[in-house]
Amino acid sequence: MKSILVVAAGESDRLNYFDKIISGKYKLIRVNDVEGALEKLKELLDGITAVIIDNPSSINNINALLDFISESNTYIFAIPALVLTDKENADKDEIYLGDAVADVIEAGQSKRVVLNRIERAVESINSVSFSEIGNMLKVLPSLIYLKDANGRYVFCSQYWHHLDNYDDPDWTIRGKTDMEIRRDKENARAAYESDLKLIETGIGTSYVIEENEDGKQEFLQIIKEPLKYPDGRVRGIIAIINNVTEQELLKRELKKRAVTDELTGIYNRSYFDEFVERISESTYPLSIITADCDRLKEINDIYGHMVGDEYIRMAVMLFKTILPEKSIMFRTGGDEFVIFLPGVSETEARDYIVKLNEMEKIFIIKDRELSVSFGLSTMENGEVPIQDHIAFSDAQMYMDKKEKKKDEK
Repeated sequence: MKSILVVAAGESDRLNYFDKIISGKYKLIRVNDVEGALEKLKELLDGITAVIIDNPSSINNINALLDFISESNTYIFAIPALVLTDKENADKDEIYLGDAVADVIEAGQSKRVVLNRIERAVESINSVSFSEIGNMLKVLPSLIYLKDANGRYVFCSQYWHHLDNYDDPDWTIRGKTDMEIRRDKENARAAYESDLKLIETGIGTSYVIEENEDGKQEFLQIIKEPLKYPDGRVRGIIAIINNVTEQELLKRELKKRAVTDELTGIYNRSYFDEFVERISESTYPLSIITADCDRLKEINDIYGHMVGDEYIRMAVMLFKTILPEKSIMFRTGGDEFVIFLPGVSETEARDYIVKLNEMEKIFIIKDRELSVSFGLSTMENGEVPIQDHIAFSDAQMYMDKKEKKKDEK
């Protein structure tokens, strides 16, 4: 049973009346002075619903108690104070109405009226306390919000610039869904659908979204958890949004470095093995070109490895100049490459190789023209393993290299 702290200097008909009115609804805790009241408030903080002050004009140092309640209600707890009076003392007692005292109960009022006044005072002070908490949350870099069971905003600690009316002082987010207020409608739809799923399942979620507005890229982490009734039904959502742009960009940069060949800027052998495992039917037809630089050892021996590295980079420049943007390029060895062309038929791929052979001669280093040997295999379906296609393309590439050596002799 909830408790009400009653501060009274002595016995009175008012107290007997009040005791009968709240009997069965609240438990009374009696103290007879301000010191006792302060001690009980600090001791039983979470167990006290309201403070009733009987005839405050007759209690010594009553302002110390009122000041404590007024200050504490802003930061520590939310407990309303009500004055208990009668017709004879009403004029003197009503002057205490203010920040700490929410209402006056006059002896003789009905039970329904008295209980209603107490409940309204509790609701009012809780609302004020929540408003104060909202003001405190505004100073945090994170955004905190509450939504109801229909995905509509109930509270938001701050408005971000991704909303249509975020800078309008007369606008409120309350009662609106993401679909109504977010500028990025795709992200808004995803957020709304995520809300509905959480409300249906009662399972929290966490994810990162990307926002691009006015040329500014941002990454936001959203963490959502359900708010539930005692019986387990979801009554709403509480969530926090953190700006994780710096961390996300760093993570992406580290991931890029992990899969990128440092010399050429294309994908490395480590990512090649991972990529091959993830190829699906959606990429068919998939043409696979294997390539190998010719005479690299000779260039390294004559001019040194720095020139040899530039020779390898020129080969990649050739690939990027001729092959379509959707090509996926890997450096799988010193001067060996595998290039995937999703959605490119064998005929189209052969045309690309012809162009590569024609254009390679314009790339020159130390009076040496770039020369690259090529092989090709095209996957029309998954019947033959991709490793076999790569091996077949490699065989063609080495035949091409062998023919070039014959021509040089």
